[in-house]
Amino acid sequence: MGITELTPDYRELLDLTGRHVLVLGGGLGIGRQTCLAAASVGARVSVADADEARAKAVAEEVGGLALTGDATVRADVERIFAEAVRRFGPVHGLADIIGIADNGPLSEVSDELWQRGLDLNLRHAFLALQVGAKAMEEGGSMVFVGSVSGLRSAPGHAVYGAAKAALSNLVSTACLELGPDIRVNVVAPGQTATPRIAERHPEPDYYERAGARVPLGRVGSTSDIASAILFFLSGLSGWITGQTLVVDGGTGRKFAYSDS
Repeated sequence: MGITELTPDYRELLDLTGRHVLVLGGGLGIGRQTCLAAASVGARVSVADADEARAKAVAEEVGGLALTGDATVRADVERIFAEAVRRFGPVHGLADIIGIADNGPLSEVSDELWQRGLDLNLRHAFLALQVGAKAMEEGGSMVFVGSVSGLRSAPGHAVYGAAKAALSNLVSTACLELGPDIRVNVVAPGQTATPRIAERHPEPDYYERAGARVPLGRVGSTSDIASAILFFLSGLSGWITGQTLVVDGGTGRKFAYSDS
């Protein structure tokens, strides 16, 4: 007996009306855009950020709930999820945007910098997986933001790259343990124009020079990454779990010695 092929309503698969999405690190850059993206297709959005003012500002933009805490502290993560569930009901989508790159030579990495890199790029994901799974009693989708630094090597990226590589492996294991009810995936951006990158590179022509090395002719925008996250949060990715999706404008496909 063959399988009957049914054609779904693709607009309905994208629609998150009635769904509750919690965004960790939602107050800035990719996180803010993810909140806007989820709200634009009907989701109730809980905006969690370490900065209370940022969380409140974005929550006001999307008509959502502002939550504040340190995502590397278990008690804070438990409180964030508990309050989100109390106000908006079970979580159906989790987007964890948190991550900071402290770049520098491996020989100069202190114990403190190593631990900070693991906390800010990996520990919060471990806590979000444990605590978040309990808050997703109706099932759903978790999306974590990794990096191409976790898939390829670059001088000065030892701590950040190692943590992001571990994140992809953590997620691939989590998908086996949390399925079939919860899907877990990673979006790995290439160079993206975020507020933090702008602070590090204030040169007027920085993005133009960086974009010239990208096959698609520009660096990524926060909305490029939020779009990929929204895909994973929605039913359009209903048979995808345990994957790391690279969103880098094609840069990773270039020959290493290519000049353009």
